[in-house]
Formats: sequence, structure tokens, C-alpha cells
Amino acid sequence: MLTYAIGFVQDVQLACFAVVLTCMALQDRGSKSLRWLAYGYIAGFGGAMLDLGGRWLPHWLSMGVFMAAAPVGYACFSISVAHFTRRGIRLRWLWLLVNLGALPFFVSWSVTGHMSASATLQDGILAVETGLTALLLLSTNDRETRWPRRTISGFLALYSAIEVSRVAIYIVTGKMPAAVAPWAEVATGIVYVVSCSVLPLAFIWMMNARLLLHLNRQSMIDPLTELLNRRGLQAAADVELSRYERTGRDLAVVVLDPDFFKLLNDRYGHAGGDAILCEFSVFLRSMIRETDIAGRAGGEEFVLILSGTDADTALTPIERLRSAVAEYGFELGSRLIHITASFGISVSGGRRNLTWDKLQYEADMALYAAKAAGRNRSRLYDETLTASGPSLVEN
Repeated sequence: MLTYAIGFVQDVQLACFAVVLTCMALQDRGSKSLRWLAYGYIAGFGGAMLDLGGRWLPHWLSMGVFMAAAPVGYACFSISVAHFTRRGIRLRWLWLLVNLGALPFFVSWSVTGHMSASATLQDGILAVETGLTALLLLSTNDRETRWPRRTISGFLALYSAIEVSRVAIYIVTGKMPAAVAPWAEVATGIVYVVSCSVLPLAFIWMMNARLLLHLNRQSMIDPLTELLNRRGLQAAADVELSRYERTGRDLAVVVLDPDFFKLLNDRYGHAGGDAILCEFSVFLRSMIRETDIAGRAGGEEFVLILSGTDADTALTPIERLRSAVAEYGFELGSRLIHITASFGISVSGGRRNLTWDKLQYEADMALYAAKAAGRNRSRLYDETLTASGPSLVEN
């Protein structure tokens, strides 16, 4: 009675998820992982229909092909995981070949009455598929999906262990687990039912975690230059300031922009100006350390956050960067455009209770001073700049 109840619940779950996942895959046709996940549940639902129609179907079909449905379904799930993690995609051919190779045995054994051997072969294939899929998920280095991956891999590892125990029981006793180890049969039934609901929900959780991170990154990235935008700079600055308060290692904030950029826009149009900004951002990234942070505050204004940089060491790399900008030729069609840039620098200097707004304001004051002094130069902030206030100097 328990077996039939478990089977009925499983069949209903397979039907529901097959419909829902198929609709999702049709709506998002570009997602291969979602498509293969739907294939897996369609295969499982097909097997359930063969099981329910057993009394009206040939035995080789109702039992032989039915025994292949679960391994095919989990093979599709494994391929779905491979596409999602972008690892192990070549294994999809192995899964398909294994299941195609097992199908004749399932069919022939169902005709000859060797159902115990057929069930054990199914258990063995499922043990390998679920075990390798769990390893694939655990070996993936993807922080945003860490918890759903661990949930799925932990469940698949448990599933694999139960299937291995079923194979071991049959090899040792020559009998099916239901006859000699009822606990294994109950555990198998529970895992079958739970797998039908846990796996797709956890997979959708995993997809949603990646999507949320992608959307969050988009909200912090400037679409033109692919540097951090104002929101991204604020988040990065919060991290750096927390590190500064904790360790006492100074940091520098640099505000810079190309000189006379309005003239470039007037001469080459905004498309030309955007092209130069894009190349300028690439050049900027190539000139700073991996630990440094670059962002676009808006318009042609850029911001750098230099970790581990104090007042004595801030000017040297910025002067090197300023000279490199002046020497670099920016490509615009067949032309080489030479520009200069001005830099304002603010340093934490061991002060406490610093805020991002204060450091950025000080760097802005230093930038205004550099512009007023003739442009194409860098200026380190000092208190006299606040007293005199910014000069109204055009870009």
C-alpha cells in the first residue's frame, strides 16, 4: 500500500513539474539548462504514464522502457547542471550513451522476467549519475549559488548512497531490498518523492541567485565604460573604509577627468566622445593595480580608490598615470587623438570617522585646484583648498 501511495504522489509531482518547467523553457528559449531540466521531467512523466498504463501495454514497453525513464530523467538533470555551471558539458554524450546502451537490457530482461537484474541495473546507473552530478556541483566555484548548489549536491549524494546500498544488498543476498531490507525500500521511496519536488525548486533557487547577482552587478556598473557607477563606487568605498578603520592602512581617493572634453564632443560629436571615454576606461584599468578600484562618477569624471596608499606614495603613481595619458594616442576612426587629464587626490592620512562623501569632496577640491593651475597636472588636497573654495573652471 505504501509503495502505491508513494508512486501516486511521485506521478502527480512529475506531471505538475513537467508542465511548469516546459512552460518556463518555452518562455526562456535561450536557457539550455532550463530546457534540459524540462526534458528530465518530461522523461519522468513519460515513465509514470507507462507505469499507469501497464495493464494495457506490452510488457516490454510498460516495464522495459519504464525502467529506462528514471535514468534518462536524471541524465537530463545532470546535463542541465553541466550547462548551468558551464562545466562537464562533454559528459552529456556519456550519459546518453549509457542510457541507450542500457535500454536493450531493460527491454530484454522485462520480457524474460529478470526484473531483479533490471531494477539493480537501474539503481546502479542512478547511483553513478547522481553521485557525479553532486561532485560537479560541489567542485564549481560560484559564490552566488553556493547554498542552492550545496542543497542539491547534498541531496544527490544521499540519493547516490541509497542507490549504492540497494545494489550492494542485491549483490550480497541475491534478493531485492524489499525482501531482505525493508528500510532500504522505505528510504528509496521517500527519496524518490522528495527528489521530484526538491530538485526543481532548488534548481530554480540556484538560477534565481545567479540572476539576482547579475541584476545587482548591472545596477552598479556603468553601461558605457563597464566601470563602477556612483552606486558601485559607494559600495566599494564602504568596504575600503571599513578595512581602513579595522587595519589603519591608508587609502587614497582620486578624482580625474580629461581636459577640455567639451571641445572633443563639439568637434567629434557625442558618439566620438563616448568612443574616447570607452578607450580611456580600458587604458585606465590597464594602468592601475588589481587591488585598485576604478569607476565613472558621471559625464567624463572618473574616480580611483587606491588601497594601501598614503600621502607620501600617492603622487608617484598618479603622476605616472598623468604622463601616460598625455603620451597615449586614442583611436577615433583613422585619427589618433591626444588628450590630457587633471587629477585631484585625497588621502585618509590616519584620520578617524572618515566618510566617502568627505574624501570625494576633498578630491574634488584638489581637482578644481589642478584645473585652475593650468590643467594636465595632479594636486594633493590640503586644508587651504577648502578655505579658498573651488574655482569655477570649465572642463
